[in-house]
Amino acid sequence: MICELCGKDTPYAKTVLIEGTFLKVCEDCTKFGKEAKPEKKEEISFPSSQRLERRKMRMRTRNVYDNNVKELALDYPRRISNARNAMGWTQEVLGKKINEKKSVINKLETGDMRPDNKLMVKLEKALKISLTEEVKPVVVKKRKKSVYTLGDLIEIGDEK
Repeated sequence: MICELCGKDTPYAKTVLIEGTFLKVCEDCTKFGKEAKPEKKEEISFPSSQRLERRKMRMRTRNVYDNNVKELALDYPRRISNARNAMGWTQEVLGKKINEKKSVINKLETGDMRPDNKLMVKLEKALKISLTEEVKPVVVKKRKKSVYTLGDLIEIGDEK
C-alpha cells in the first residue's frame, strides 16, 4: 500500500485526519494528524413502497406532444409595455412594484431580455396579464422515407 502523504510503499496504512481530510498514511506520517476512523455516512432508508413510488416518478416519461404546453409569447415586450401604460406607470414605478431595476424593465420591453419563470410570475401578477400562450404540436405526415432531413421538414411545413 502507498502512503497518500509521502508516497512511500508501506505494508500497513493508518487512517489519519490531516487538516480536515482523511488520508491513509504510513507510520512515519501519522504524526502530522490525528489518528481517526472515517465516519460512516448515514443512509436514508425509506420503506420499500416509498422507494418504489419515487422510482416510478423518476422513470415516468413525459409526453412531448401534450396539447397543454405553454411557452413565453413572442410578443411579450408589447404586452408588458401596453399593460404598464394602461396602468399609467413608468418603467421605474413598475420596477419598484416587482422589486426589479428600471433597466430590467427596459430590456424586457425592448426584447433584449427574456424573463425567467420567477420574473414572469411577478410581471403577470403586477400587470394582471398573461405572458404565456399555448403551443400547438407540429404534426408530421408519414411519408415513404424513414429518415427526414431538415429540408424535408421545411417542405412539409410549406405544404400546410
